[in-house]
Amino acid sequence: MTLPKRRVPGTAYFVTGVCERHEFRLKPTAETRAAFAFTMVESATRQGVDILAVCQMSSHYHAVVYDRSGNLSEFLRDFHGVMGRFGSARDGVENTRFWSAQDGDAVELGDVDTIIEKVAYTLANPVKDFVVARPEAWIGAMTPVATLGSGVGTVYTRPKRFFNPAGRTSEAVMLASDYPYELALRMPLPTFREKVSARVDRYIEESHREVAAGRRSWSGLERLKKLSVWHAAEVPRRRETGRRAEPRKRVAAASEGRLRAMLENLLEFRRASRAAWQAFRQGARDTMFPAGAWFAWRYYGAHRAPAVAVLLEAPS
Repeated sequence: MTLPKRRVPGTAYFVTGVCERHEFRLKPTAETRAAFAFTMVESATRQGVDILAVCQMSSHYHAVVYDRSGNLSEFLRDFHGVMGRFGSARDGVENTRFWSAQDGDAVELGDVDTIIEKVAYTLANPVKDFVVARPEAWIGAMTPVATLGSGVGTVYTRPKRFFNPAGRTSEAVMLASDYPYELALRMPLPTFREKVSARVDRYIEESHREVAAGRRSWSGLERLKKLSVWHAAEVPRRRETGRRAEPRKRVAAASEGRLRAMLENLLEFRRASRAAWQAFRQGARDTMFPAGAWFAWRYYGAHRAPAVAVLLEAPS
């Protein structure tokens, strides 16, 4: 049985989407960059998701989002679905996976310190992957450190290919970084931005040391521009299943106490979901699923307990 998804309003997530076989299907040409930003903003707006930070790489993307309404699954469905169909139309292919079902992930973030770390990781990614020496040199769609939480960003026009000009989408969107008031209650925006900037600088210094020592080198934008969208960044390792499977991180927190509490809460949610499913399948259609239960509620109309918004732990 697939592990149940929990979607509680007021949860921050570190989201990773990876292209099938790590191919460069997200290679940031002007058209693909616009499609990525346009689709993400449209999906986030429709589903009540705040974008704190995002970075579009060639074979994957990272994003830190705040799920205000408990609609993360719907947001990912809309964004991945439209972006995947755009990629197929752009490349003239059918029945070809755009996204890897194995490598994508959404990790619950339990405190402000962890959000800072994941935002910095996201924005430093072009340097951490040794593509460019500074994040500002990267050409993919992203939310720069300087504009974090400002609500102001780059404007992207709806691509002419694939998207229906007579459809119900905007003509243009702004890819901007939001700063939820729930986060602002625990840390002022200037402090948050300062801490993220300092962590990004440390990531940059670490990468530069690797290059200076001769262990790595910058691949550069000129090489990237010459590569096909079918180029694979690496040979994907087959993920084991069953008892041999490597455990996947579902929650993250800076303090051990907070992390332990989140894990216990997640395990209790899974136990309650499993028991509810057993009763539901045996005909007890009035079974109450735990708060945050998503699949049974969305596709079978099951009842679920009211959710209480997640309380982020204050920074240390």
